[in-house]
Amino acid sequence: MSNLIIYSIPNNTYNSVLIPITSVPTPLASITVHTSPGDTVALRAEIGWIAQMSDISITNVIFKFWRGAPVTGTLLFSAIDSGEASFDKNVVTSLGHVDTDFTSVSDTTYMLTAEVQSPNTGAAVVGPLSFTATRGTLASGDLPFYQLPDNTAGSVSIPVTESPQPIASLTVNIAPENAVLFRAVIGWRAAGASATPKTDVIFKLWRGAPVTGSLIFSADDSADVERNALTALIHVDSGFTASQQVTYTLTAEAPDPGKPATIIGPVALSTAPEEANSPQFRFSTLPNNTAGGAIIPILTTPTPLSAVTVQATPGDAAILRAGIGWMISPQPNIFNTVAGVLFKLWRGAPITGTLVSSALDSGDSNFDNRKVTRLSYIDTGFTASQPVTYTLTAELTTSSSNVNVIGPLTLAISTVPFNDSMMQQS
Repeated sequence: MSNLIIYSIPNNTYNSVLIPITSVPTPLASITVHTSPGDTVALRAEIGWIAQMSDISITNVIFKFWRGAPVTGTLLFSAIDSGEASFDKNVVTSLGHVDTDFTSVSDTTYMLTAEVQSPNTGAAVVGPLSFTATRGTLASGDLPFYQLPDNTAGSVSIPVTESPQPIASLTVNIAPENAVLFRAVIGWRAAGASATPKTDVIFKLWRGAPVTGSLIFSADDSADVERNALTALIHVDSGFTASQQVTYTLTAEAPDPGKPATIIGPVALSTAPEEANSPQFRFSTLPNNTAGGAIIPILTTPTPLSAVTVQATPGDAAILRAGIGWMISPQPNIFNTVAGVLFKLWRGAPITGTLVSSALDSGDSNFDNRKVTRLSYIDTGFTASQPVTYTLTAELTTSSSNVNVIGPLTLAISTVPFNDSMMQQS
């Protein structure tokens, strides 16, 4: 049996589908995994969607993972993400959860659903849309993870103020040849008396204790009147010189006085130790992979952000993961500019290569102008053993915006054995 199961729409790009989201759980994807006692199943999804109301109405969409059928099955995970139809209406939502506690050998079906929180609002999935399951075992320790016991939206209320607030921690056994791939998903809400112009939350990953340990990563996300936000992070830690046990801590802080936030759930932090020098795993990060660690202007043509080359053979799947922190700057004499940024993943060079996935995210220059976008895609169909280069680009959908990648910036790719029977498509 495979350890990787994939659902994907055939053309996994922005504007490739139109799936209405209603006020009842709308099935988007399903996958079935052969499970046994002691297994873990890491569920991940990426959904590009659009808020559709013709006025300023805030659209909250609730995404859910079910074990079994929607409603009658077991709810494992939920998260709220938001958009504004008249402003930043394009949203990229990334989800992650680890399922455990299997009591027998069985084929377990998982469902991904979406629903609008209010029946007076509208939304639709426009692509990309992918849903994956990776099976492991608790005994192997190949997927150290932390998540809330009830990993759903509204399950907790953790205040976030100007000081770093620990929200997740885990300990990883590391060998000198390892690189550690981190992924996190955090649901939060602006908690101040006024939601305008915005509330920022800075997420930081520490090697060791907060403040006294080493800061290895940070990202700044923001929300305005919609208040609800879902932030997805990715980073790779490397450079180890000896076998060791390392504790990592994820913190959150709201840097602006009078603009607090609240962690509402979900909270998930997972790691995957990789072979740092393996041709089957390659990654690129900023030297200082933090918010403010770079200024890379985004233009109206595909702007190369990162490129990684991995070794692929027939029967492999290439797992692509990217994370980008970006900012829309206010412009003189312009009250507000809505900016859309189209991120693309290419097999080969931009434009002349093959576009394998794309996603459109958006923000406002004078409101929630700091954004974090996470992308994922699984590429298959290799016909020969060869090095394959993947390139991440970004481009503006209009020329009237001043947008820069500010960090973090991560592109991590690994190849694993795979066959087409493990791919499910609509």
